[in-house]
Amino acid sequence: MAWLQNILTQILDFFYSLVPNYGVAIIFLTIILKALLYWPQQQSLMTSLKMQRMTPEMQEIQKKFKNDPQQLNKAMSQLYKKHGINPAGCFTSSCLLQIPQLIIMWALWFAIQAYFLMPLAPAPIDVATSYGLTLSTTTPTEPFALYHTYTTTIVNGAQYAQFVRGATPGAWFLGFNLAYLPTQGGWYYYIWPVLVALTMYLQSYTMGSSRQQGGMLMMILFPLLIGWISLSIPIAVSLYWVMFSILQIVQQLIVFRGIPKPAPVPVKTEEAKKEK
Repeated sequence: MAWLQNILTQILDFFYSLVPNYGVAIIFLTIILKALLYWPQQQSLMTSLKMQRMTPEMQEIQKKFKNDPQQLNKAMSQLYKKHGINPAGCFTSSCLLQIPQLIIMWALWFAIQAYFLMPLAPAPIDVATSYGLTLSTTTPTEPFALYHTYTTTIVNGAQYAQFVRGATPGAWFLGFNLAYLPTQGGWYYYIWPVLVALTMYLQSYTMGSSRQQGGMLMMILFPLLIGWISLSIPIAVSLYWVMFSILQIVQQLIVFRGIPKPAPVPVKTEEAKKEK
């Protein structure tokens, strides 16, 4: 995991050198990571598209052979073959695609925490005071305190300020300090866990397959779980997660646009059967 953290921080440093704001750097990083995962995710979406289109045929087969399991399995196998779908691979690929995204999120979590706590090169003391930092005689042990203080160091006989990335103006994005946890900022910082959960829910909703396959509960619970986890991670990681979900939603809307919703199979009542 350390090697991945190192790569992520190097990418952040590169984008920060282009635009001196860590929020913009994280957005660029998210776009790069989404581009790397675009092709396998596109293949998974196309499989889901085929699954949705074959739903009416599947319902008819289930209705026709509901009392004949052997014929039902045979007909379903032929249907999957007709549409070029591997039912086992469909589930496996959708699960496997979540793994790299989760690994990247956890690596970014640790990378961001180390990144914003990493001491910068010594700077003139007036630079530190212009950032609104206060002098601390000892290095604070709490990360939150580090973002507001500086210590001094001697370089070539002159006294310089020493502080961390989280204390710089570049750590601020849209009025939020990216190094903070939601619990460390004002009440409005809690908007980030909400945005994380909301965008993840919309990502599942635009996919559509969860609703058709009875996965509504998981479609709600999983975003809530990630939103709850977001309470204990820096805003910078939440920014990545929200941006990635938005990009995924756009990709899904492009793939699934214009898909006719499959008509539900009418349920015949006992009275209707008697009339026939």
